[in-house]
Amino acid sequence: MSSGLAPIARPHIPAGAGPAVAPVRRMRWRLVPQPELPGHTAPSIAGARIAVLGGTRLLAARVADRLRERGAHVLVDPGPGTNWRIDGRLPDGIVDLTLAEPFDPARTGAHAPALLRTLAALRACYAEWADEQATRRLFYLAVTYLGGGMGFAPEDHTRGSGPQPLGGIWAGLAKTLHREIPNCNTRILDTSLDETDLLPDRICRELYRWGLFEAGHRGGRRHTMRAEAADPGPPVVPLGSDDLVLVSGGGRGIGWRIATALARTHGCRVVVTGRGPLPDPAAKPWLTADEQAFTAYERRLWGLRAEGRPITEIRAAIAAARRERELLAHLAAAHRDGLHITYATCDFTDPDAIDRLLTQLDGPPTAVIHNAGVDTPARFPKKTDEEFLRTVATKTDGFLHLFQRVRALPLKFFCAVGSLTGRLGGMVGQLDYGAANEGLARLALWADHVAPFPVMTLCWPTWDRVGMVANFEATLRYMTALDVDEGLRLWLAELTAGTRGEVTYVGPFGRAIGPLQAVGYPGSDDLPGYRGLIPAIFHLGDVSVHAPHHDLTARVVLTRERAPVLADFEVDGTPALPVSLLLENALWAAAWLPPEDLAALVPDRFEDIRVNFAALRLDAGAVSLERTATAGYADGDWHVEVVYRSTGAAVPREAARLRVVHRAANAPPTTSGAEPGGAAPTPRGAVRPPAGAPQPHRRRGRGMALNNGRGGGCGGEGW
Repeated sequence: MSSGLAPIARPHIPAGAGPAVAPVRRMRWRLVPQPELPGHTAPSIAGARIAVLGGTRLLAARVADRLRERGAHVLVDPGPGTNWRIDGRLPDGIVDLTLAEPFDPARTGAHAPALLRTLAALRACYAEWADEQATRRLFYLAVTYLGGGMGFAPEDHTRGSGPQPLGGIWAGLAKTLHREIPNCNTRILDTSLDETDLLPDRICRELYRWGLFEAGHRGGRRHTMRAEAADPGPPVVPLGSDDLVLVSGGGRGIGWRIATALARTHGCRVVVTGRGPLPDPAAKPWLTADEQAFTAYERRLWGLRAEGRPITEIRAAIAAARRERELLAHLAAAHRDGLHITYATCDFTDPDAIDRLLTQLDGPPTAVIHNAGVDTPARFPKKTDEEFLRTVATKTDGFLHLFQRVRALPLKFFCAVGSLTGRLGGMVGQLDYGAANEGLARLALWADHVAPFPVMTLCWPTWDRVGMVANFEATLRYMTALDVDEGLRLWLAELTAGTRGEVTYVGPFGRAIGPLQAVGYPGSDDLPGYRGLIPAIFHLGDVSVHAPHHDLTARVVLTRERAPVLADFEVDGTPALPVSLLLENALWAAAWLPPEDLAALVPDRFEDIRVNFAALRLDAGAVSLERTATAGYADGDWHVEVVYRSTGAAVPREAARLRVVHRAANAPPTTSGAEPGGAAPTPRGAVRPPAGAPQPHRRRGRGMALNNGRGGGCGGEGW
């Protein structure tokens, strides 16, 4: 390796070896204008096979006709149980017009028929789409009708037909879809029900111009949302012993934690609820038995396998027993501590059950927390339609039923308990949970504009080993967890501030960020850890092939404007890409290909570096390279082979190749030059130019490698 190479910053995309818990930042999402799209449609529409579903028959027909005019082969929703193929092949994309009708809060469950159509289309495409490695072919575009401002523009709630907040269900689904179908481009296109005549043209212009997940058209402008840090207001809502707080759910998890915090800190009377009646210890003595006796009870249940009882039923019985045992333990502890917390039975998807509950309370509630939720993580093919609808209904129908029955009361606040799975997309297996939480958040935005009291949605990350999390360690791949005491302090501050609208609490991101999510949101320095992601996104390039954990092909274009260092190096008198920047690009390319188990790794060394310096020379002030990266284990280390080919010549030629070798984060470095936290992996061997090749020369430079204050990669938009 030549001695003149600049130090290279070590990529740091957390791999799960860091702390499980980290502080969070309070974020609001604001509408920001975006550049208008070209007036012409993208060439890729011609010949594309596109399925159109949802909406009204007239709207679907008009959208289909416009797509056919642009050269697409179109199938309009064939109905249940029929073939989704177009010319013998599955669609390349789906345009989902979702629920294109005015919102009627009294008509709960209105989303179900349209959502079932969506699920049928995705089930038909899932297996083939999940295997797709090309990044530009597949898409799912969902249309929502919140006024063009995604529900965040106050005037959209008072003009024309008003918003249809149930579209949030499809928005949450779309933002989670890439977790299970990694190369399915998603776009949520928000408009107004009063502008559906403009929708066919807008759809045609949005297709095959991927990047941002969410785009809204309002007032002749195109918008998206960007995160901004914002502090809560001062406490203005007094809480005390005269207050009765109703918590849907709340017998366990974070619902129980906020119930006890309200009772202990403010002396409130709190009613927590569950679907079933309070269990009777006299009939089930193991509920209050010590741990040894309860363990013996679990062993007896497992013994039923010998009698032919299915293991799934045994697991369900044990889980139910643990829930009942936890509920009784919570209530007993509250009683011992003198906290005024009681339990009531209520299924909030049943409006009659809510009516019965409200008549049984000791007076009308003065505040409500809608915490009820269901999360049964499983990949989409393993999830039934009934399970999907139940998860969504518990959040959305439960909210509507409860809100409609208390909206005339002088409540101090109505708090919907949301999740970052709605705002940022869920984990693998949470397609329904992401849909449920974003549907809830959009409903709460609507409710805040019609209620005389503040309505808020608090979108939380995973709490530290509290709640419905089935695999806590897996969640850390996506984001660090929230400390329980910090979460309760923040929650009480929101309630006493009388917060309105949606608030998200975001921690440092984990390693499970894919290329689509990287460009799905506009960059924001306020997001925790965002600045650390800038180099990863800058060096990502325009990805054309992605097989997660295995292969990544991208076009990398660097200009003097974005990389001032390009003016500091020459090859035979011509400015050229420095090898140091090439190595840095390879290092970050490797960071996008972690092992499937997302094991905690660090880059250890470069091996077998070969460079054709002539191919690194700039053409018209830029260098354009096609980069392929291939990953896999070898001799216990994670190897990523990176090859660069020039794209400017008529016949692409190899510009460079090298190997980035990673070791386990807790393993010692291979050589003394690769200390943990050091500047760069250790190079092994020399840079090997071809015989007789031109040699690089470093000129006195300005010392600035990159000039990229915001995200976008080398040719994308977003983070």
